[in-house]
Amino acid sequence: MSQTLAEIAKKERERRESLKGKKGIVVTNADLAKLKKKPALEIPPAEPEQGTEGQSSEETAPGSPPQAPEPVVPPALAGAPSGSQNEVSLKALQERWEKAKEYVELLTLKMGALWQEFSSLDNPSAREAIRLAIAETFLKLQNAQEEEAKARQELEKLLGQIKKDSVPSLWIR
Repeated sequence: MSQTLAEIAKKERERRESLKGKKGIVVTNADLAKLKKKPALEIPPAEPEQGTEGQSSEETAPGSPPQAPEPVVPPALAGAPSGSQNEVSLKALQERWEKAKEYVELLTLKMGALWQEFSSLDNPSAREAIRLAIAETFLKLQNAQEEEAKARQELEKLLGQIKKDSVPSLWIR
């Protein structure tokens, strides 16, 4: 049952007549600035499964890269005199490691998005462009993972050295 142009125009005039007395809502930039930003999707933290031995489901998720344990600054080092060379280099190494971890996470996210886009396309030329982007991102991800591992090793080495230096030279046995 198709409609003629005259019928469609008549319905549109009636719709506009019914809206004449009503006011529309105007949203300004000031209104938008007052809103609190929330994430589009909130995922509750996963509970560890009863059957695993101290491993959470996040650690055993297939396809996810293994997470390295975070080095913890020993309490003995927390009381070290501020401004010491070790403390400055410790903070610098921690920052470097954190940045490297974040970069690896971002590249991993990008890889997932590229693969998803690749699998949803039917156009061969578009798929080829995405495949090239995947290859470039994969190389960047490998380099970033190597840098993250080096930064973590340097941080752990420094923590071990600081811990070793803080031990008194005389041991009682």
